[in-house]
Amino acid sequence: MKHPIPKLSTLLALVVLVVAISSIAPPPALAGEYTIASCQANGEFSSGAFEDFATRGMKWRRACNPLGPGLRGLVTANVAGEGHVAVGSQSAFVLEAPPQTTLSNLRWSGYAHRRDCRYALQLYAVRPDGSSVALKDVRANRGCPGRAQAQASSWPRPRTYQLGGATRIVQRVVCMGAPHASFCSARGQNYLETFTAEASVLDETPPAVAVSPGGPLVSGEWVSGSQPFSYEASDNSGVKVVRGLIGSASAGESTRPCDYTQRIPCPSGPGQIQVETQRLPEGTQELRLSATDAAGDQSESAPVTVRIDNTPPGAVPVAVEGGEAWRNHDSFALGWVNPSEEDRAPIVAAHWRICRVGTQECQAGTATGPSLATVGGLTVPGPGEWEAQIWRQDAAGNTQPQNASIPVRLRFDPEPPELGFEPTSVQDPDRVGVHVADKVSGVAGGEVELSRVGSGVWQPLPSALEGEELVTRIDDASLPAGEYQLRATATDRAGNEASSESRIDGSPMKVTLPLRTTTMLGASVRASHIEKKVLHRHGRRRVVKHTVSEEGSKETVAFGTKAKFSGRLLDKAGNPIAGASIAVYQQAPEEAEAQVATLTTGAEGGFAYEIAAESSRRLRFVYSGTPTTLPSEGSAEVLVHGASTLKVKPAHVLNGGSVTFTGRVQGRPLPAQGKLVELQVRLTHEWSTFRTIRSGPEGVWSIEYPFRRTCGVEHFRFRARLPGEAGYPLEPGHSPTLTVTVRGKPC
Repeated sequence: MKHPIPKLSTLLALVVLVVAISSIAPPPALAGEYTIASCQANGEFSSGAFEDFATRGMKWRRACNPLGPGLRGLVTANVAGEGHVAVGSQSAFVLEAPPQTTLSNLRWSGYAHRRDCRYALQLYAVRPDGSSVALKDVRANRGCPGRAQAQASSWPRPRTYQLGGATRIVQRVVCMGAPHASFCSARGQNYLETFTAEASVLDETPPAVAVSPGGPLVSGEWVSGSQPFSYEASDNSGVKVVRGLIGSASAGESTRPCDYTQRIPCPSGPGQIQVETQRLPEGTQELRLSATDAAGDQSESAPVTVRIDNTPPGAVPVAVEGGEAWRNHDSFALGWVNPSEEDRAPIVAAHWRICRVGTQECQAGTATGPSLATVGGLTVPGPGEWEAQIWRQDAAGNTQPQNASIPVRLRFDPEPPELGFEPTSVQDPDRVGVHVADKVSGVAGGEVELSRVGSGVWQPLPSALEGEELVTRIDDASLPAGEYQLRATATDRAGNEASSESRIDGSPMKVTLPLRTTTMLGASVRASHIEKKVLHRHGRRRVVKHTVSEEGSKETVAFGTKAKFSGRLLDKAGNPIAGASIAVYQQAPEEAEAQVATLTTGAEGGFAYEIAAESSRRLRFVYSGTPTTLPSEGSAEVLVHGASTLKVKPAHVLNGGSVTFTGRVQGRPLPAQGKLVELQVRLTHEWSTFRTIRSGPEGVWSIEYPFRRTCGVEHFRFRARLPGEAGYPLEPGHSPTLTVTVRGKPC
């Protein structure tokens, strides 16, 4: 291998050719394989994959850019100068395969130059068992050039060499010496240049990847939006990319910077992936990582559970605990029901806003808690009516003010009403008015009480709220005369209460009863009946009849006659009250009282009322009074004798025959079992009962009587007596009398 030293122009042409050839892209590496591109095999002329080494008298140079002075490429050479280089001295570049990988082939181009044959110029690969594969070997002391001549070999076009699973590539120049000399000459340069080196690395070891603990997403918490998480990835050749997978959907990726000019192109170690959860399905699912190393080997991590929810909670109806009515304590609580939603983030917070009704005066806040369904301890900025709304937030942080609830009212009033008695009206003295006012919640009601001065006993009066006035009336007709104290109590709609015993002007509210003018009403009933009187004059007997009238509070009359009632209404001074209305109430025995008429007094204050005497009854005449006069009343009672018709058939009968007495009881109602009737006969000077019977439902009765012991001619007088009894509203009475003639044998 004897070559003259080439001229400079020849060297420049060679460099251009090498650059042109090296610009051709190498074929892509197979799966599980990657290529380390060094020197002119990469655009940056990097040679970082090779380690350098040189002993005394030797040197190395990294000058991969073909444009430049001096030797170019990866150069191993001796140091040119005077003197000798010791045997064993060397300079080298070494490419070590990454751990657990082998080198399958090398695509290489370069140039060799030697002046001293005692130098060896070598390019070889070393297998794991220590054996080597020679790629370029310019042996020492072989084919040596003549004196003052040099050897040179050029391989400008890259050529592929099979390395057979080697783990190291070595380029070196070493002084081997000669049998007659244990040194090499330092004069002139002896070197080996590498222009292009592309080493294919076979890597069948998959990367290791795992999700790092920490962070809400990979801790199983509910999340939304953009969520980062960390991972740990490692590989003998480095990790090129890590991808997140949820089901078959991509959950983001982390592409790591790789430099294929280095023996380990890609980094190992921690990394981070940003997950845009809005692009992923919602709910509970598994997250896996897929890692790809520099050689394209892939592996997956163990899954971790993630929970995704990007939907804000919807609006829910809200209620005020205790209702929306007014209250006098500034403490409120809002409650709601969280709808059941499977595999969704639970509610953990609620945002609230309270605004004065009709204004922009507002305050807001947030309450938190697991499965939150109530917000308590709320207060309003001041008295008045406020509106409250809430919108919920879930554990993933989703919340939306547009999903606020329909407003509910918070009503607060700490101030009691104001009240005072108004002046008494002369035209309506028993009317009591109390002015009441409440500027916040309004008056809900009140009561006026009355107490006789000195008694210490208060009694309530029926009171009613009329606008801003609490009104009652003093029943001075039923209360004893004397001085009385009044007290008014008012409550607003918030439950605040206030009371007063004073008039508006501050004076005590006292009155003297009665407040109205007293009246008197007298009533009586007039009854007329016929009295008989037997007169004996000149030896003759004569019966005289005349009508007698009696008037009083209780009179008795015969059935079917007229009962006349009358009365008079006077004031305290005895003056008649004309034109007054008198209500007439009637009550019969065992019946409820009912009004039957309304009368009007005449010019002298008098009135009259007439009824048919069909049952006993009590009449009450009532004057209701006026705003200035007291009521009064009077009563009278009429008692009516019971009655019955009486017939006999036949009226003449022989001894041994029978007659039948019949009749109908008058007056209603009748007892349920019928009216008791006593049939009487007149004996000497008195009436004697010889038969009794009860009438039928219609009052009809009938008795048959036989005559057995009559001699001669007898005239008997009979009557039907009606005794008093429960269920019959009349006094005891009797029927008219009749005579039955009985003829028997002579005595």
